[in-house]
Amino acid sequence: MEERKKKIVRFGSLFAGIGGMDLGLERAGMECAWQVEIDEYAQKVLQKHWPNVPRWGDIRTFPECRNFFPGVDVVAGGFPCQDISYAGRGAGIDGLRSGLWSEFSRVVRVLRPRVVIVENVPALLARGIDRVLGDLAKSGYDAEWDCLPAAAFGAPHKRDRVFV
Repeated sequence: MEERKKKIVRFGSLFAGIGGMDLGLERAGMECAWQVEIDEYAQKVLQKHWPNVPRWGDIRTFPECRNFFPGVDVVAGGFPCQDISYAGRGAGIDGLRSGLWSEFSRVVRVLRPRVVIVENVPALLARGIDRVLGDLAKSGYDAEWDCLPAAAFGAPHKRDRVFV
């Protein structure tokens, strides 16, 4: 009997940080195709752990072209939460930093992955989930979301996170 070659699920990482979500997706059997991260220190950490993965600095200039980076099945990331968080000033999803959701949404519209994973603080449920869900719906995606403690993923604290 002929063995079937298992298809590797590839993901692109937006707002990659130091690669926490990337590590989790790899442990789930996926392969990182590219990362987008603006912070220089975080880029050095990503370079150390993913030396062969293409990287882009600023999501606002991330290519409009589908063929610039390898294709992906999944786009995942946690866009900035500072304007959404209850610890912030409450500017919401249109704030300077959290407003980068619109860039996340643009990348999803251009690349059309099969799956999108969005991570953020629980305050998103009161300060922007309608926008996130609306933008995903306009792009043809259905969504489910849940609030999970970071400790469920091995973090040494209980701090909740929203996953869409």
